[in-house]
Amino acid sequence: MRRITAALLGCLVLAGCASSWQADLKFKVTEINDYQFSQDSPVEKKARLELVGSIPDDALSKENWDGFGVALAEVSGGEVKVGDELTCTARQEKDGPIQTGTMQTRLSGCKKA
Repeated sequence: MRRITAALLGCLVLAGCASSWQADLKFKVTEINDYQFSQDSPVEKKARLELVGSIPDDALSKENWDGFGVALAEVSGGEVKVGDELTCTARQEKDGPIQTGTMQTRLSGCKKA
């Protein structure tokens, strides 16, 4: 019984230390560049994005909201050009305790606005 209680308590502590946030936000395409991970990998087009408007008040972090890169092959809704606006799902996840955890912000599901 003590082992089960200790395991449950451990899970609760870990769950309390990790947190996440998600919202659909608008971004503006500021650049389109060729990107190649290595010489052996194919070249892909990536759009550099900047947030339109202000960072949501309930976001976990207010840092690192400029310069997102998203592959054009993953954007739906037609051809993307500089100046276009995209709607993307932004997700922030924080792993670990508040002081030592890492914050990651990722974009997915981008489509032309």
